[in-house]
Amino acid sequence: MLDKQSLDADLKEMKKSRLFTCEIKRHRELSPPLCAVCPRIAKCRAFRIWYRLHKKEYLDFVSEICNKFPDKYQMEVIFMAEKQSFVQIVDMTSGKIERIVNLAEIEAMTAEEKLALSRDKNLFVVTHRLEPIVKVELRKSVITQEMRFGAEPPKAEEPIEEIGPEPIPAKPKGRKARA
Repeated sequence: MLDKQSLDADLKEMKKSRLFTCEIKRHRELSPPLCAVCPRIAKCRAFRIWYRLHKKEYLDFVSEICNKFPDKYQMEVIFMAEKQSFVQIVDMTSGKIERIVNLAEIEAMTAEEKLALSRDKNLFVVTHRLEPIVKVELRKSVITQEMRFGAEPPKAEEPIEEIGPEPIPAKPKGRKARA
């Protein structure tokens, strides 16, 4: 008979992979090249979930592009707000935020764990969490010379070769053509 531990392990292995699709371009999977230039990146629900799982891959892609082409692209940091109930843990001696924990995690803790977590710390309930997202943007350049669109520069003329008369095709033998 199967025991509970082996059954749980089998269920974890059989867990279906989630397919994240772009909200703008339907039926397209999310990927760093699509999301790094998207204007709706801070508002996209699918990106929020995908970003939690693929944060390292996304940051590696953005930094690689900006390092490879520093004259063309620059990084822009925007803040993505996530609305949930969080608990912000602040150290009382230094006043620094130690970490932000989901409220569901704290409710799942035992009384001893909660007491140990709150010792010498202030706990605040927070409704939003801002997460910085790095985005790729084309570098803006200043135009220093006057641009003219109507006049084209003169082209060097190529010599024109004369073409002789084409040979007349021979009439097909055999059947007569109907008129």
